[in-house]
Amino acid sequence: MADVYISGALTAIADRARARVFYELLAEIVTECGLRPYLPHRATDPVAAPDLDPRSVYEIDRARVARSGLVIAYGGTPSFGVGIEVEIAREHGIPVIIVAERDRTVSRILVGSPAVVDVVRFTDLAVLRQALGSAIARATKTSGDQAPDAVVQRFLGSLGAARQLPEAEIAALLRVAELDGDPASAIRKAVADGKLFGAGLRDLVGRHALRGADLAAFVLHDVLERPFADIARLLGADPRAIRRRVEQARLKLQLAADADLAVIGQWLVTELIAPPTRALQLRLFGNPRSAPAADGAVRPGQNGMENDEQRPTQAEDHRQAGLAVEEGEPRA
Repeated sequence: MADVYISGALTAIADRARARVFYELLAEIVTECGLRPYLPHRATDPVAAPDLDPRSVYEIDRARVARSGLVIAYGGTPSFGVGIEVEIAREHGIPVIIVAERDRTVSRILVGSPAVVDVVRFTDLAVLRQALGSAIARATKTSGDQAPDAVVQRFLGSLGAARQLPEAEIAALLRVAELDGDPASAIRKAVADGKLFGAGLRDLVGRHALRGADLAAFVLHDVLERPFADIARLLGADPRAIRRRVEQARLKLQLAADADLAVIGQWLVTELIAPPTRALQLRLFGNPRSAPAADGAVRPGQNGMENDEQRPTQAEDHRQAGLAVEEGEPRA
């Protein structure tokens, strides 16, 4: 399955910090089910990204909902945004799970949406964790029962969708990342040429919070393999400063500061290319160790990844198979 979109009110809420913690908890439950959450507040939050114009917010969030495999919508706080996102899910045939406290009133038109496959009511966090985990398992099991041909088509479609992004979303991501001028143009060209997955740019900016020169240096050096001297000229900095920027970016991505390009290439494949299509890959190519459990959930540790000896070969296979436009050139 593609990402699980966590939908919840972000604007005009009484306790913003508490709401964000709750959405992070929902994401944690999704992760425990072996799936990958997407949290809008990490990219388009009105406080974290106040300069992002309304149309860009709409384009980014709409694209993320449309490409998700499941939406979990918090209905305990009335929100126009949540209602719109549920309707987008309905348009694209994406299942929705509504979550709300047992004593909260939830809009009947929201619960009545044809997209809604489950409503999880809870009284405490322990009940939420158990009930939502079960609902996710049911929803993902239903999605996994498709005919093989349909799964193949979804796999190919999701891979294509991950490669390219709407221009409005790229522009919004670059604004959030505080990049303009020549560095922004270089990243735009990398996405247009297929050397950088659009979904990879989205994750570098949203999930990993790379900004400014750190983002530019990482993409130009570790994705496009441009030498430090060239990057220094483009960014107007000393090559030693660019090296430090790259090392800082790697540390933010939980990579070693001195990681070699083979390790970087493996990370790009497993973290920026594979996740958007992970569940479909498991169904098509997974071994018994990575098969879903009886209740349809993929357990932690059953993520379909090969052992350590196989991973560098797999990364090289991806590059040789044409996931990078130029032979041997890793990209996200």
